[in-house]
Amino acid sequence: MRRLAIVILLLTFVAIPLISGCQSKQLQEENAALKGHVDSLHVEKANLESRIKEMTTESSALKSQVEGLTRERDELTAKVTELAKQLEEAKASKGKKKK
Repeated sequence: MRRLAIVILLLTFVAIPLISGCQSKQLQEENAALKGHVDSLHVEKANLESRIKEMTTESSALKSQVEGLTRERDELTAKVTELAKQLEEAKASKGKKKK
């Protein structure tokens, strides 16, 4: 009985470091995999930040272009209105001369 207890005790002292060594190795492998994943996420984040900058710049340029085109449209609308008015006046003037 005493021998059995000593054998079990010795096996326990030998087995515990082996088991914890296996767990430690698993944890190290998992940690390395997670670090690799974090690194890839950092790269993806940097790429996305770069795209955000590009798109923000492009958006600003497009807004400026839209503002310019809106001003041009308003100017052309005013010119068309003025020309339509002149045409009506010319028709009215021509109509008066015929009478």
